Amino acid sequence: MAALAFNDPAVIAEVTTQFEAYERALLSNDVDALTNFFWDSPHAIRYGVNEHLYGAEAIAEFRKSRVINFTDRTPLRTTVLAFGADTAVTMYEYSVKVFAQSRHGRQTQVWVRVPDAGWRIAAAHVSNTPPSPSWSGYVEQASAALKLPVDPSHRAGVAINLERAAAIAAPLLAFPLPDSLEPAAVFTP
Repeated sequence: MAALAFNDPAVIAEVTTQFEAYERALLSNDVDALTNFFWDSPHAIRYGVNEHLYGAEAIAEFRKSRVINFTDRTPLRTTVLAFGADTAVTMYEYSVKVFAQSRHGRQTQVWVRVPDAGWRIAAAHVSNTPPSPSWSGYVEQASAALKLPVDPSHRAGVAINLERAAAIAAPLLAFPLPDSLEPAAVFTP
């Protein structure tokens, strides 16, 4: 059995070019281009942050109805691995703002060379880490929502107290309670 050509520079360059074009299409929400990057097959798969799409038709429908909810997508690390002349995997880490909250995102794509079509994504997976709690941001948002002004000189102290309260409550919230536990009765005088 012949040895598999691993990380052929020519394959890496081809897939990197395709991946970069995909990213440009994503940032500009070029629906036709994004749809065309995927393998036109019922076997194509895309797992997104909130969706599980099976088949090229489902992926295309998702693209048509998707509203971009992110900004400031900045690359952190891109890795491309080639397995032979016709298969490669891209792993991409990025920072992004989703609804103005900073997230760390990851995207993995399996690229295959399809006869008469070229490089296409056969499978993709996208995930974002949940935002880190920002107590100062919470104070600002809660203050606005409750129409409760907090003097700017007190906001840092309020945020510190919220952070401490959350740390104190964490063990209690993490304590497992059995499903058979009955809630306390309500007594009315």
